[in-house]
Amino acid sequence: MRKRLWAFSLALSLLLPSSGAALACDENQSDTYVTQILFGDSALSQESDPNVQLLLDALYLCSEQSGSSGEMQLNMLSSEKVKKVPELSAIQITDAELLPCAHNSWEHVYDSKPDTQNARKQVLTQTVDHVFDFGGFLEDWFGTRSEKCESFAALLYYSHILADYLADNPEETQVRVGRANVSSYAGEPYITLNSNRPNFSDEQKKSTTSGVTYSSQDRFGRCGTAYAVIGSDILAASDSRAVIGNIRPSGWRMGTTDNQNKYDGLVDTNPPYLYHRCHLIAHQLGGEENGQNLITGTRYLNINGMKVWEDKIADYMKKNPENHVLYRVTPVFVGDNLLASGVRMEAWSVEDQGKLRFNIYCYNVQPGVDLDYATGANSQEDTISAEPKVIPFAKEGASESDPDLIFALNKHLEILFADQEGSGIYDRLMSEIGEAANGARNLKYTEDKTGKNYIQLKTYEFKYLEALTTYVPLLLQKEDFFQSAF
Repeated sequence: MRKRLWAFSLALSLLLPSSGAALACDENQSDTYVTQILFGDSALSQESDPNVQLLLDALYLCSEQSGSSGEMQLNMLSSEKVKKVPELSAIQITDAELLPCAHNSWEHVYDSKPDTQNARKQVLTQTVDHVFDFGGFLEDWFGTRSEKCESFAALLYYSHILADYLADNPEETQVRVGRANVSSYAGEPYITLNSNRPNFSDEQKKSTTSGVTYSSQDRFGRCGTAYAVIGSDILAASDSRAVIGNIRPSGWRMGTTDNQNKYDGLVDTNPPYLYHRCHLIAHQLGGEENGQNLITGTRYLNINGMKVWEDKIADYMKKNPENHVLYRVTPVFVGDNLLASGVRMEAWSVEDQGKLRFNIYCYNVQPGVDLDYATGANSQEDTISAEPKVIPFAKEGASESDPDLIFALNKHLEILFADQEGSGIYDRLMSEIGEAANGARNLKYTEDKTGKNYIQLKTYEFKYLEALTTYVPLLLQKEDFFQSAF
């Protein structure tokens, strides 16, 4: 009973976020992930293809339409002579009906409006059949034509649900750091830059005089690069902490309103506050509590990202107290944004010529929370993870009668790629799907680990996405029906 009550309270907290709920579906987010699953690295060049637009319009009508929206997409399908395009009234549902109607298994029947649900699915399957040539008489005779058409529609349908589970707009986390293009957040708190080699000059690599230098804030009140030569002498001076509660870094406030919010079940602290005042040069490494050294960062950035690398320096100095470490941390702001997109962290141990070295970019994100980098405002983005009326991403004991998303989509991948089963690409796809599935299904949920479980689950969801975007495009390129359109 206690576990059920906890599950209910988690669901309630996810559905009723502290800063206002957003509708589960985000069209741009869905379109981005769906095209990546179909085309992999060439997704950007394919997104303007008329056939891609038709498929995305049909997917919108099947999985995202609610209220009075959808007339434009229906008109587009009609103008392209897709068969049996219905009137808007035939597919119309309310916002409240969207999740139970369009976020269950492809085979699930929505008892409240079965005809409406069927009409929505027919829009998608008819458009898929219009775009692709699934073969002629023999394929019809053996049923493979309709099976592949149905399974490709299901692939689109489940890809959309996966996009909602990821609850992240990839375009918002792509940045340029120096000469490097940083890819969008993909489930890991940091990535390496420049093969993990820092960009210190030869002269800097000779520095052995301990000290910390901060940049002045710019006209927006934003911090700049902080630089340190870390020695045991400044570590010894870092025992006492100053009060920082009166420091409000850029992005902490919007006008007179704090951007600080709590997200039960998404942030793994109690209370689950989103934002930290993140030190550029960590206190344990000799950093000060001043306005030039503190930025607004998420709990995820501070603990899952920056602290991992700060601890590496601290551990190195404990083992090598006579040595020094060059250390530079640069907050990355896009345009006039007040909230940093992330931070670049560089380190080089001096006396042993870089036995400790790294060049890392940490993402300023919080899985499940939408951040407005312009202002620091935030809201809950994931509204379906604990929703009982939708198909779960992963569940222990998933089966034909009680599937999760992974189990359900696997059935259709087997139909789509039946002729390629046993090939190296297909086997690698299924192997990596299996790894993500096992990890996600074996998570043990307890009341005191809701935030940590959630972050772990997001990591597996992104690993699943990576498997799909890596191998599904390669398999599709070998299918005659896919070649008929692309």
